[in-house]
Amino acid sequence: MEYLGILIFFLIALVVGFAFAFLNDLLGPKKKESMEDYPYECGVPLYDPEARGTFKQGYYLLGLLLILFDIEASFLFPWAVVFKEIGLYGLIEAIVFIFILALGLVYAWRKGALKWQM
Repeated sequence: MEYLGILIFFLIALVVGFAFAFLNDLLGPKKKESMEDYPYECGVPLYDPEARGTFKQGYYLLGLLLILFDIEASFLFPWAVVFKEIGLYGLIEAIVFIFILALGLVYAWRKGALKWQM
């Protein structure tokens, strides 16, 4: 019975979502826009909609590295907060964790993930 409120809230959210989707189909415009399926990047239309250019791999690798070091910061923050309680064992764990991440950074650096001229 303690989860009844969550269940009711979830059911109401589903009903409202489906109701709005149904009302959009029922009352929305029926004519398809000419540019509806046109691909664009950041609001700037492409010159050739059929162009299939490749993106540099560096953008994706840099994004993955950013996520990697954001996760590192999110794992190191709790260690810093409870540093006095965990003592030397926690410090050694943190050093091992940072060392593994440093190895990942060196690997990415050697593979050229930080170079923009690929």
